[in-house]
Amino acid sequence: MIANDIYSMTNPILGSVLLWSFLQGYEVHSEGCPFPLIFLPLPLVLSKTIRDEFKGTNTETGLYTWITRKQNVLINLNTRIERASDITREAIIFGFSNEILIIHEDGTIRSNGKGIVKSRITNSSDEIRDMIGASRKIGVWFSQINSTSNILNSLGLTL
Repeated sequence: MIANDIYSMTNPILGSVLLWSFLQGYEVHSEGCPFPLIFLPLPLVLSKTIRDEFKGTNTETGLYTWITRKQNVLINLNTRIERASDITREAIIFGFSNEILIIHEDGTIRSNGKGIVKSRITNSSDEIRDMIGASRKIGVWFSQINSTSNILNSLGLTL
């Protein structure tokens, strides 16, 4: 049972939907997400420990406030991102192949609804809906800052 749970959490389809949700949030305030930021949502929302830290927040909370309140999420974040990079790459490839994600002329990544059946998302398990909601929230927070370097610095990361 555990092996199936791990597989389902790391499959490219789920990853693509989570990235799509992140981009939907990002596009609330900005057009197109810079490529480096696309590697951040999955390590944050696939981890139940970190995902639980989003409870009690909303899109108005903002990244800086959340980090100030929940500094524990920064511990080993770079390691989490590195470990999840293969999962993220697979999700990106699946997303582009199935028109869930698109690359714009300016090199930014954007959401595309062609490959998404929204009614299936709303009928998902509570855990998947939590992941989708957290992913979207991260997207909104990042777009409010609209500076890749400021976002990375606030998370204690560098390129």
